[in-house]
Amino acid sequence: MNASLASKSEEDGFAGGTGHTAVDKAMVVLASLITSEVPLSLTQLSQHTRLAKATVHRVLAVLQAHGMIVRAGDKYSPGGMVQPDRSAEDGFVASLRQHATPYLVDLHQMTGHTASISVLAGESAQLVNQIFGHRTPRLPNVVSVTSRFPRTAIGQILHAYQVGRDIGLCAAPDTDRLSEIRRTGLAQVDDVVQKLTTIAVPLTGVQRPAALAVTGHFKQVNPLIAARALRRAAFEFGRTLMAYRVIANPLERTASH
Repeated sequence: MNASLASKSEEDGFAGGTGHTAVDKAMVVLASLITSEVPLSLTQLSQHTRLAKATVHRVLAVLQAHGMIVRAGDKYSPGGMVQPDRSAEDGFVASLRQHATPYLVDLHQMTGHTASISVLAGESAQLVNQIFGHRTPRLPNVVSVTSRFPRTAIGQILHAYQVGRDIGLCAAPDTDRLSEIRRTGLAQVDDVVQKLTTIAVPLTGVQRPAALAVTGHFKQVNPLIAARALRRAAFEFGRTLMAYRVIANPLERTASH
């Protein structure tokens, strides 16, 4: 797949930076198909991924040749090997996943790092969707947030914005950190074990805590650029969710701040 797509990379303007290679664009197209509730046409994929039709058409041909997708008429869907299991997925998560892809694509392209959205599911951070490149990290589907102060930026955001949670129950240093996260609406964690940096912001007003995040390798993440891109994406995504009524009632929204 790399060779076929790479031959067109310069023509498509993909060459020259992390998050802008032909393989990255193939992953974006595939992710859009995986996260869609229904098969998508070439035009719809171009709109969802914000890639040119000619580019999407070439990517689809390669993905189909490798058995990653199937075509029925003018619509495309994931192949059997990448078909997601959504049997236990609730309506709220499905709605977030359905509408998040364009914003995650924008985050990935603006920062060059993995862009993701996660929600609080019981005592775990459930990954809803992520866009990553072949040089950027891939996040696990579920991460525990059972500790009084989670070690991940995503977990800290979900922890801080959990409706009804009394952060005063935490130890004093952790209480101060959670209060600061609520004040700034931002969490940043450098994982010295995985050598990754993650910056996350809350998606407020939704039915339960949700976090948008950017994750990249050590010393490759620009905190200012990432934070600005995340806040912009959270604001625009929030307006989209409001338009589709994927939000909590006003009382819940107020309580989440």
